[in-house]
Formats: sequence, structure tokens, C-alpha cells
Amino acid sequence: MSTDITAQADELKELFMAAFSPYDETAVVELLQEIFDERDSVARNACIEIAKKAAEECRAKTRFRDDLRRCRAEQTENERAMMSDGLVHISNRPHELEKLLEGYKCGDYLVDDSGVYRLTAQKNGGMLKLRICSHPLIVKARYLNIEDHTEKVVVSYTVAGAWHTVTVEREVIASSNKIVRLANSSVDITSETSKAMVKYIQHLLQLNTEHIPIYETVGRLGWTSSGEFVPYSENIQCDAADNFKDVLGQLKSKGNFETWRQGCIELRKNICLRMVMAASFAAPLIERVGGLPFIVHLWGGTGTGKTVALCVAASVWGKGDYADNALIQSFKATEYALNEKAAFLYSLPVLIDEGQTVKNKDAFDTLIMNLAEGKGKVQGAASGGIRKLKHWSNCFITTAEENIIKYNSGGGTYNRVISIAAPGRIIKDGTATMRVIGNNYGFAGKIFVEHVQSIEVKDLQTRRDRILDKLIAETDSTGKQLMAMSLLMLADELSEECIFKSGTSLTVEDVQPFLLSKDAVDNANRACEWLMGWIAQNSNRFEPPNSNPGEIWGKIEQGVAIINKNALTEHLSRAGFDYGAVMPELAKRGKLILTKQGRWLHNTRVYGIKSGYVKIVIADDFVDIDGDIPKEFEQEEMAI
Repeated sequence: MSTDITAQADELKELFMAAFSPYDETAVVELLQEIFDERDSVARNACIEIAKKAAEECRAKTRFRDDLRRCRAEQTENERAMMSDGLVHISNRPHELEKLLEGYKCGDYLVDDSGVYRLTAQKNGGMLKLRICSHPLIVKARYLNIEDHTEKVVVSYTVAGAWHTVTVEREVIASSNKIVRLANSSVDITSETSKAMVKYIQHLLQLNTEHIPIYETVGRLGWTSSGEFVPYSENIQCDAADNFKDVLGQLKSKGNFETWRQGCIELRKNICLRMVMAASFAAPLIERVGGLPFIVHLWGGTGTGKTVALCVAASVWGKGDYADNALIQSFKATEYALNEKAAFLYSLPVLIDEGQTVKNKDAFDTLIMNLAEGKGKVQGAASGGIRKLKHWSNCFITTAEENIIKYNSGGGTYNRVISIAAPGRIIKDGTATMRVIGNNYGFAGKIFVEHVQSIEVKDLQTRRDRILDKLIAETDSTGKQLMAMSLLMLADELSEECIFKSGTSLTVEDVQPFLLSKDAVDNANRACEWLMGWIAQNSNRFEPPNSNPGEIWGKIEQGVAIINKNALTEHLSRAGFDYGAVMPELAKRGKLILTKQGRWLHNTRVYGIKSGYVKIVIADDFVDIDGDIPKEFEQEEMAI
């Protein structure tokens, strides 16, 4: 019977009067039972009053009173029985709760399809029923985090008859002030009922200590200390579902694995796309074999298929469709947000699209260094002290219409990025590709992880070292570049073994075009090249005052550019280079004429003006007869 039956008083009165004239005990009892099934006490009492008035008009007051007393007694007895067995009386039991609810104890509480009630026996033999919640609510599970040794509880409840769950810290359900947060998840709770709800949930936890399942958890994905890999572990779960619900919801499989595999075998014939897929598989290897986070950046003009390639990389682990894909992040996100997502994914790749949307390109250097460092910033905690430092051991796959590293980027930035320039379309039919990976995805990641788990860690490290030795012997690149590339090649090799089985793996010849030489990475070499070009471009600034109406930066004589230190510092800074870092490197390369004291700053006159000047060799055949390395930069400042 609905609570709005009170709004239909006339109809209810007619039903009873029909049962009273003549008096039909069976019909009367059925109506009363329907009234007592109504859990809203206000509506129930209103219905009984309507029935009493109908009985009085039909001169059936005495018989109705007896039936009413009998039905109330039966109702009380039923409630006593439910209270005495202390079990949950819910008929709406989903499959995943069926086993849990068998034997689930609620003690002094009545839990049925209409809600949660506290039952208290009264002196007159009746039962006082206090409603705590208007829908069923139980504790489904407990999560014990094996990393930070904290606990969360999973609360299950119904909304409009459908079951939902919310995971909260144990402290939330232990505090009447904090438990009201459950209202945000559609739980029927207010500040007035919060204390009763805290007592009820605590009662459930105490009565069902051995019945409520306890799971070991981590607050992120990827490898655990025991060698398990979340979310594919049967023993360890992720307890951060509410914070990253969209990501976890898309790390699943759909469609047909073989359809995905055949489509990707064809796509991998393009070396750029193959490198991107290798990066997606490489993420779980970084912590497993030992390595640092790195970035694989795919760039090129619009229409080359960069975004589709990123979707292919995502389809290894989960959703392949681009629309509302929580696995693919925008560069518009804050650095903090990127750090949080990287820490959550931990051993899975971080996919970032559309780098051209970033307005401040100089910020890329800082972002790259921070992401590749593998840990977030130290932050204070509201309760005092500092928050737990977030870490990650994954790689980042990014796309943009331009290179993420610039000519004046630091050597550290060059070292940490494998830059892949798309020469043209890397995917022939983007629409067909999206159709395949949009309907078939999420199988390969689990297969790959299981294959990696089947190989001893030391054997994986040996295979990586063998690849690294070959790269060192056959290429001229830096250690960090080669380390990242060795992981990409190992990932490609392993994915060939367990997934693609096409008989080919990436070779040194395949990947060499994507490796930077040591000279290209060397910041000092790039600074020297820029400096030579800057002097040539501004040769008029080194002419005498009578032929130079503008600024005078110095003079050029006998293959040497004598440059005012202030002008040089200013223009190096504009180009993204640091004067204090560039000068000693130039001296090591014999590009500076030093003073007799071995310093690079000369206190001399140029066109009659005395100041501090740097003498830079610009002639190819110039020979530095000294060759000493200058002293510390702080001493140079004192020499002016």
C-alpha cells in the first residue's frame, strides 16, 4: 500500500464499507495486513483511523476492533520473530549479495526491503519501531590497505530498488559528523539520523566480524610488493574506486580479442605506430626490470593519425573509443592532476593528447622533468606534517602537432623523451581502425602481464641488459635514451611472444632514427651552435660606433668575438640558455680565450669603453695556446 493512500481516503473508506456490509472477515483481514505492511507510521495510522470510522458507520465497530487487535498481535509476533532470528529479511537480493546475505546478522535491528529499523520491546508486549533509513543498507566488505595500513568499508544500499555501493574510510562511518557524506551518494541520512546510523553500522561490523569479507587492497594500479598486478589480481583489489571510478570502469575487455589482434598486426607494420604500442606495453616493465619513467612523444601535422594511435595504445588495457575515454588525458590538466593520475595508474601508461593546446610551451620542460622524475611534490597535510609522497613507475605517451622538446630545452628534457616525428599518415584508414578498437579492446594488457609474471625477474633483466648492450655498441646516444629504448624493444619482443606472434621484433636499425646522439642531447653543444649563429646574425652589432647607429655588443677581430658580458647574458637567457652553465662548457671545448689567471671574463676596453668582456673563438683554425679550464663562476664575478 502506498503512503499516498491517505490522499485516497474516500476510496479506502469504500473498500472497508464493502467489507463490513455484510461483514467479510477475510476481506477485512487482508485490508488490515496491507495496512500493516505500510512502513510509514503516519500513513499506517491514518489508514487505521479511516477503517475505524467506516466500521462505526456500518455498525461493525466491535468485530473490527477484535480483528484489528488480532492483526496487531500477529504483526508484533512477526516482528518479534524477525528480531529474534537477527537476520536480514531482504527479498531484493542481487546475485553478488546472495551468498553474503545468507546468515548475515543484524541483531537488534530489522532490515527488510522497506528500510532499516531499530526494534525495542515495550512493557505492554508491543514493539517500538524506530526507522533509521528508508532503504536497505549493509556493510558489504572491508578493505585493508597493505601499503599504508588503513581501512575502508564498502557500503551497499538501494536507490529506487537498484543496488549501489560506496567505499569510504573507516573514520567516516565512525563519526556522526562525517557519515552524513553518504548523502552525496543518495543514502537516506541526515544530521538527525547520523548517530543512529553510526551505531547501526558499528553493530553490523561487530556481529559479522567473520562474515563480512576482508580484502587486501592498494590505493593504485600496477605491481604490488607480493608480485601481484592490480586490477588483474584475484587476491588484491584497488580501494580507490570512488576517486578514479571512470578510469577503473574503462579498464575492461569488450568484443573479440582475435579481431583486435589481427587489426593491430596490420597497424604495426607502420614503425611509428609500432613504437607507440611498444610504449603502452613497456609501462609495466619499468619497475619490474628497473628503470626510470620516460616519455614517448608522437608529433606531426593534423590528419596524421596521432589521436587514433593513442586510442590504439589505450585499447591494450581498456576502452579504445576516443569519446569520453577516461584513459586519455588532456594536456590542459594541471600538473597536480597529471601527477595524481600517474600515481594512480602507477604501472600502466599515462596517455596525454593534444599538446598544441598548451599556450606556454616553455612550461613543457618543467612538466617533462617532473613527470619523468617519478614522484610528486612534497605537500603539507591539513593535520600537520607532510602528506605521503606520491610515486609512479610508468611511461607517458603524448601527442601534439609539434615536438615537445625545443632547440633550447635542457639536456635532461632531451634525455627523457623519445621523439617520434610522423612523416605522414601513420594509419591508412582511421575510421576503420576506430571501428575495430572501439568495439574490441582490453584483452592484450592482461595477457601481457600474465606473460611477464611467468618469467623470472632476473631473466627479464638479463634480456633487457642484452638489448641495452647491443644499443650501446651500435648507437651513439645517452644512457637515459638507451635505457628507455631498451624497455621499448623488450616490450615489443614480449608482446610478440604472447600476443602478435608475427615472427619479428624491433631491431636496433628500426629504432635508431628515434635516438638522439650525445651531441644532440648535449646542452652546451646546442648553446655553442646557437651562439655562433647569433654572432653571425648580429655582426653589425660588433662594428665601430661611427658605422653602427644601434647598440654595440663588442667587436670581432682576428677570429675572436669580444662580447659585452651583459649583452651576452641577456641574449643567452632569451634563448633559454644559462650564462653560468654555458661558459665553462665553451672553455672546455677551447671556444674561450682565457685570462692569464685562467678566467674567462676580461676587464678590457672596446671602442674606448671599459667593461667586462668574454672572448669567444669563432674562427675554425684558431688555436687556444692555454687550454686551461676556468675557475668557478663566482670568482669571475669578482674579477670585473
